[in-house]
Amino acid sequence: MSKKINIGKLLLLLLIPVALIALYFLATKNSDNEVCKDVSITINHKSEESLLSELDIYKILGYPAGKSQLIGKKAGELKMNEMEKKLIKNLTIQKAEVYVGISGELKIEITERNPILRVIPGGKRGYYICDDGAKIPLSNNYTPDLIPATGFMNDKIDRKLYYIVGFVNNNSFWKEQIQQFFVNENQDVSFIPFTGVHEVILGDTSNLDEKFKKLEVFYKKGLSKLGWNKYKSINLKFKGQVICK
Repeated sequence: MSKKINIGKLLLLLLIPVALIALYFLATKNSDNEVCKDVSITINHKSEESLLSELDIYKILGYPAGKSQLIGKKAGELKMNEMEKKLIKNLTIQKAEVYVGISGELKIEITERNPILRVIPGGKRGYYICDDGAKIPLSNNYTPDLIPATGFMNDKIDRKLYYIVGFVNNNSFWKEQIQQFFVNENQDVSFIPFTGVHEVILGDTSNLDEKFKKLEVFYKKGLSKLGWNKYKSINLKFKGQVICK
């Protein structure tokens, strides 16, 4: 008797995955026949406005006329996996998901990368550096209010600037103080503060915490008494020193 019960349980366990697979393929087949009745685009972004517009999304997907080119098509014809791949190829887009909802609405959900610095290299078109280190093209839809960086740019300098801006953005005091970054021919990074008319030379990314602490003390105990326009440059390149000219 116990053997029969065990065999029955075994057969049931074997049939469950088979039934689930069958239900999956049935649901997929029905889903493929679902007609697109409308299109909804959601653009998630951390900046005040999105870098891409809905029209940009349609153009990336190859439908420049918009939703009218999609409505009426069956879900199977839309090739949603291919649509996601097209979206992800766009550098501004970090994540993308495309699916048909229960109501027959094609849902396109994307997450944009978050720019933290605008780079303006001499004689070349600018770009943004994002909080994940990626570089993306400038937006025609919206220009975020970011610290600009100019001068002699390359990939190595981009990595330096990414590190420095990440440090600055995590410091409430310095985040509000820096007006612009500049990179000279020797690859030294400097910045122009909002207060005063001087240039602060950081050099490279070494000992950033120490450099900014020295500068903060110098601002509070030195320039606040001597005057903010006393010096044209403040050099923090050398360990343990603040050299002013």
